[in-house]
Amino acid sequence: PSDTETAEEELIVFLASQANNSLLDTQFALRVCDRQRLSRAVVQLYGMMGMHEEAVDVALQQGDIRLAKVNACKPADKSLRQKLWLAIVRNQAVFGDVQKIIGLIRESQELSVRDVLPCLADSMTIDAFRAEICECLDTYETQIETMRQEMEDHRRALKAFKEDLKQAEERSVVIEQGQPCEICNNPAMQEHFYVFACRHCFHEACLRALVLPTLSGERRDRLLILEAARLDHQAAAAGARSGPPLVALGEVEEEVDEILAADCPLCGRLMIQTIMRPFIDSGEDDEIQCWSVA
Repeated sequence: PSDTETAEEELIVFLASQANNSLLDTQFALRVCDRQRLSRAVVQLYGMMGMHEEAVDVALQQGDIRLAKVNACKPADKSLRQKLWLAIVRNQAVFGDVQKIIGLIRESQELSVRDVLPCLADSMTIDAFRAEICECLDTYETQIETMRQEMEDHRRALKAFKEDLKQAEERSVVIEQGQPCEICNNPAMQEHFYVFACRHCFHEACLRALVLPTLSGERRDRLLILEAARLDHQAAAAGARSGPPLVALGEVEEEVDEILAADCPLCGRLMIQTIMRPFIDSGEDDEIQCWSVA
């Protein structure tokens, strides 16, 4: 090698050793190396600056395929690696060497025959790609079979979900005429009530008093707004209000049900949450005083 090549090799080694040195001005070094026509050092600096496309372009302009391939492997982004390897393939496709292109496909581990075919000249025969094309078709067939199996699994899951939903809509709970409210012990059917799948029954007012303290501020405010909307409907039905309410009564009742009857308060989530609750709340001063020993 000439003295210039030896000096450039030493410069490349030095630049590689300074890759993490914040004092290295890579842009200044790039201008100097470009002015001195040190192309390999320019490629090295482009790679250190994360400008991998520029690094591959310069390497290909100098005919250094090995250096271009090294820099094509550096990006973390898979799509960028594919783009750089395709640039190398296009550069080599002009020579019409099919075996070399096949070698690039295998070496890249990023490209397939489908990616490379648009880069080939119309006059180039593809007989040499027969094995790669067959392998590609086999891969597609496997992928199609996998997707078909996934679609069948999704179809079965959707069918099962629809059946469960239908059963849930048709589910009913039978209670006796004298079924009491679990809170006040009065017959549940005396007023509007809720019954859960566990057969626990609650008057709406009793359930509200039990659930309201456990709601978040946002949910509590929403419940109060819905109850006000319900009163508007009652006033409109009695003729005490002009004009229809803004929200349909069915929507109001459905949302109230979602808030109050999301879960049974005696055997569901609410009861589990009360494990950490003290027996006497901080506001029950009279109850605390009656248990005082002094």
